[in-house]
Amino acid sequence: MTSLLEEIIKEGTSLNELQNYPTTTEKINIKIDALSILSTSKDTFVMNRKFFDWKKKLVDGEIVVPNSNEFSETYAEWLLEPLLVFCNQPEDIARLLADELHKKKYRYVRARNDMYPSRLIVDVEFDIVAFINPTNKTIQKHAQNLELFGSNINTNGIILLPIFLYDYITPKFNYEQWKDNLLIEPFLWEPMVKSWEEKCVMPMPIPTLTKSAQELSSKIFEAIKTEPEGEYVFTGFYTYALMTSPNIPYNGEYHIYHENPKEFLKKLNDRFPGQEIRMKEDPQIYYYQSKQYVIYFNGQVLLTIYELDFPINFIKLGLYNHVNYHGILLFLLMDALKAPLKEYEDKTCYIGYLVKTRNIFLKSIQAEPTVKNIFEILQNNQVGPNTTPFLDFKKKEYRKELTFYHKPEAAGI
Repeated sequence: MTSLLEEIIKEGTSLNELQNYPTTTEKINIKIDALSILSTSKDTFVMNRKFFDWKKKLVDGEIVVPNSNEFSETYAEWLLEPLLVFCNQPEDIARLLADELHKKKYRYVRARNDMYPSRLIVDVEFDIVAFINPTNKTIQKHAQNLELFGSNINTNGIILLPIFLYDYITPKFNYEQWKDNLLIEPFLWEPMVKSWEEKCVMPMPIPTLTKSAQELSSKIFEAIKTEPEGEYVFTGFYTYALMTSPNIPYNGEYHIYHENPKEFLKKLNDRFPGQEIRMKEDPQIYYYQSKQYVIYFNGQVLLTIYELDFPINFIKLGLYNHVNYHGILLFLLMDALKAPLKEYEDKTCYIGYLVKTRNIFLKSIQAEPTVKNIFEILQNNQVGPNTTPFLDFKKKEYRKELTFYHKPEAAGI
């Protein structure tokens, strides 16, 4: 009976594969060819969510790596999901990948813009093969690569976590990712959890400002509060302090998302003439980030403004809107990733203490269910423009405003 059932399943699978093109095997083969092509670029690495799902199964002993001369679809099942490719020259890599896949006789190959301006897509047979992302020194220094199918595969799941956290705080267009992300997310945090348990019994002190910087910072805080409520939201160490130590006066730098950063910067410039305020524009780290501006006074950071391109979740802390728990996790993780490696573990202690504070708080409100849950994560409260990256992208595509489109066949390759 078992053998008959297996035969029926096998026959059904074969019929299904004949009706769907590319088939599962062909999808895997396309990705293997893509990895082989990417092996020529040494500053490039690859990962995706499914790879870490596969790695977890490997760690848990659910699967084993076959001998090097064997091929197993179980070994390669993570290749059914689009590759996340991180490289220094996205357009060059996208063209290379598209051209070489076309030479291998794959059909309908093209490279094009994605809905995020700095990310590109390569697709074959109208199925996405790879998302091509710009990399940078911050991401590269945390990559832990091994060679699979000739290419560098990043095994450090911490690099994937900021993408998950961004998905969580932009639910209008990313909620469909939550279920898959939540299944693998605890495994990605595991390397950090060990250090939390040993070191994070107390919150790290947030660097305080000098007296003159604090006076100016207070004035900037007052200026922020005069902005329309729907145009900005607090994040950063101020929000972290309110969540973990609400009774201690805050004396640090501020971070906000703002819908119109340049207009607000002009207001600050007009409001504080003659002050020795300096401003610089920080480069993005991940593809979903927009411009961010850092305000300095006598070498101390007073304010960082992130452009609020799309709606994000917020929670009310006191009188003002703040990003929610996941938003603060995202901020703290990015702050740790940007830090020098020697400071990285100390920075992650902020995250550990926030997690511990939340767990204690959630236990305490079980006895008092009427208490407001400041760590609530599934809110419908949102602030920001009423749009999504996908809608904006579709408008550009309809108007033929795409800045990058490469089709090897049309180019005569």
